[in-house]
Amino acid sequence: MNRIGIDAGGSLTKIAYEENKRLRLKTYPSNQIDKVIQWLKTLAPEASLQVTGGRAEALKDNSATISIFKEFECVIEGTKYLLMTENKLPETDYLLVNIGTGTSFFHKKERLSGTGVGGGLFTGLGAIIANTPNYHTLVDLASKGDRAKSDLMVSDIYQYNHSPIEASLTAANFGKDQLHPSVSTEDQLAALTQLIGETIVLLASAAAKSLGTKEIVMIGGALTGNPLLKQVIASFESMLDYNLTFLEKGSHAGAIGALYYGE
Repeated sequence: MNRIGIDAGGSLTKIAYEENKRLRLKTYPSNQIDKVIQWLKTLAPEASLQVTGGRAEALKDNSATISIFKEFECVIEGTKYLLMTENKLPETDYLLVNIGTGTSFFHKKERLSGTGVGGGLFTGLGAIIANTPNYHTLVDLASKGDRAKSDLMVSDIYQYNHSPIEASLTAANFGKDQLHPSVSTEDQLAALTQLIGETIVLLASAAAKSLGTKEIVMIGGALTGNPLLKQVIASFESMLDYNLTFLEKGSHAGAIGALYYGE
């Protein structure tokens, strides 16, 4: 391999490279940057590194052939590449939502806004709830929970009257008695996933509406191996009237953009 794209993010370091004309992807926790460096020295000591992300400088002293690119531009370009190669390019303009440690919203070549609600919130609060910072363990526990045992639902408030809005909606995240013995760690993590998904969906739909588009493309490391978060986001698609696209390799959009940047 002659060139490697790397997105050194706050939580994960994503790697993209070509081998035998096929795109290959790897992921390391960002607190294991030494393992990334060892992998590079062992398998690709002569490769040119094209790096982006908030922790890009951590790799700067470990290669004489390193170029650092702007993160937002790499994410946008990587997304365009994936939309074309995965045959999912929307027919009209779209809002791009990148759910990583935090969440950013892009349109064309501009970052519109962002929020700290994302994968970092999930692992941070998840560690308090479940006493483990392991992302995959937290995702697995959340998938086994019932968020309705932790969230106060609209149906809980309108038990005896007809609800003026959809009864399955959340009235208050974590609004039930969290000390009640029937509320488990799994239930609370499912509620946390719901809170994150709901918040991102509401912000994304409002941004898309302001742009005059119904097309929303979702990428980011927080979606990787997290079907529950995808399910929460997708559950609002018809209600809020938007068209949602998830990219299979969207977690590595920044690294892919860095790999092909300037080609």
